[in-house]
Amino acid sequence: MAAPSFPERRIRAAMSAHAYATDTVRLADTDVRGFDCLVASRQGVFAVARDERVRRVAHGFFFGVRRHRDAIYLFEACDRPSEPSNRGRIVRLTLADGQLESPVVLVKGLDNQCHQVGVVDDALCVVDTRNQCVPRFTLDGAPIDVRHPIAPGTAGVGDACYRHMNGIAVIDGQVAVMLHNGLTGANRRSELVRLDPQWREVARETLDGHGCHDIVVDADGTVWHCGSLEGTLINSTGLKVKVSDRMTRGLAIAPDAIIVGASSYGDRSVRDELDGEVVFLDRRLGVEARVVVPGAPTDLILL
Repeated sequence: MAAPSFPERRIRAAMSAHAYATDTVRLADTDVRGFDCLVASRQGVFAVARDERVRRVAHGFFFGVRRHRDAIYLFEACDRPSEPSNRGRIVRLTLADGQLESPVVLVKGLDNQCHQVGVVDDALCVVDTRNQCVPRFTLDGAPIDVRHPIAPGTAGVGDACYRHMNGIAVIDGQVAVMLHNGLTGANRRSELVRLDPQWREVARETLDGHGCHDIVVDADGTVWHCGSLEGTLINSTGLKVKVSDRMTRGLAIAPDAIIVGASSYGDRSVRDELDGEVVFLDRRLGVEARVVVPGAPTDLILL
């Protein structure tokens, strides 16, 4: 895919800045009837179906997406993620009769490098990756507090302190966060950290993967992750299977399928120009479809 010209980049940046200043959510085609999943990416949000249909739902830099009942929560960076401008925000859409409607901006002023969003005990959580914390809000966007799952001093010193926390979920009633661990050159495997009700660490598990993303629990209680840097899918039974030559990121489990995002990988300065794919696996992990999407997936959910 050819990189956009400098003027085009400036136009895109200006449109994001204007959307932030005016509390505009830049929706496109919001009819998602017949689609299987919703995919967040740095080139917008896409509805994807296993029959290879792809529809752009929204424009912008999106990192996290979570469904809670009929609400869709999205983290959007209205500036390049590397910039310290704090133009990150959480927006909410309502899913009704196969249509995404009623867009509203709930939270503003977040770090641009936040990743996943989640709902824990009816609190809206966003993983602030750069600052290794989890700001929490009501489902209507009012601030509650900021949690710090990684206790100061427990991760080492210098670069070793930075774990690139990027995912959040609930496992057996406990909050769990994902530590990517892959940015210091130490080739550390990723870790899953479980927390008590006060968000203090009670257990830490080293995973069989590097640069991992996603924490998904299936109906049998098995915990699944994307072994991102190897392009794999791994789970708590010891399974590890190659899914793509791209970086696996974004995971959802349906009764008849496992859906995995796979992102082309490049320098941070060009990641908003890269494409990717959504891989549909049957429950025996056979590939049913590979659907190319214009943006590299950062997260995805079932529709």
